[in-house]
Amino acid sequence: MFELVSVFTEEVGSDWHKPESVMEYDVFLFVESGCLTYVIDGNRLPLVKGDLLYFPAGSLRYAAADGIHGHQKYAVLFQRTVAETSIPLLDNRLHRLVHSRNYDYVKQRFSLLIQQWLGKLPHYETICQGILLEMLGIAGRELENAHLPAKKLSLASEIQQYILSHYRETIRIETLAELVDRTPNYVTKIFREVTGQTPIGYLHQVRITAARELLVNTHLTIGQIADMLGFCDQSYFNRVYKKMMGYPPSSHITEKRAK
Repeated sequence: MFELVSVFTEEVGSDWHKPESVMEYDVFLFVESGCLTYVIDGNRLPLVKGDLLYFPAGSLRYAAADGIHGHQKYAVLFQRTVAETSIPLLDNRLHRLVHSRNYDYVKQRFSLLIQQWLGKLPHYETICQGILLEMLGIAGRELENAHLPAKKLSLASEIQQYILSHYRETIRIETLAELVDRTPNYVTKIFREVTGQTPIGYLHQVRITAARELLVNTHLTIGQIADMLGFCDQSYFNRVYKKMMGYPPSSHITEKRAK
């Protein structure tokens, strides 16, 4: 299907730029923060937080910051190894720019991708290929969903914003349904159609993303973090964290002690 060549993340300043060159490999980017501009085969593409950009090998690429803002992004370089495998986003060998409506999930997946790539534990290549394939699929779906009615996009956005503002509280599907004056089944259907996740699945993702930041950057215990993020008990938090991240939250505690 494809072979990963390099996976990296970089945080750069307002004077960053890449000289014009022909790309040897396919490139897939995710902008975590800031803004920048890519020029692909003469097409100017401004990028902002949450944008996903794909361009194929052979593209003429130039990139630069705007002289005012820095940015942070993830990048994957890869090459196709089985040409007949159909991946819709890649099939036409054209550059594609799409703004993700599920920023927290995409960020978490790219974060896990780079952890697997750098850690190089057994079977990491298979895991990395799986994550990249998922992200290419999500980008393709976002591109196809660009035609969705504004009302559906607005409803999903309102629910996302509510979850982002209240994720430490108890949130049930009934709460979200009341928020937008729709039935729980309708809310779940439309939210999945727009984002690819259920509202509760998205809530878990936001909480786990926040949990990882707290585990890495604070000295709070796992139990304290579980309580802070609205989980009913620590064992449930542990299960959800391991399911989404691929390893238990205690791994971060072990890493800190090792340092």
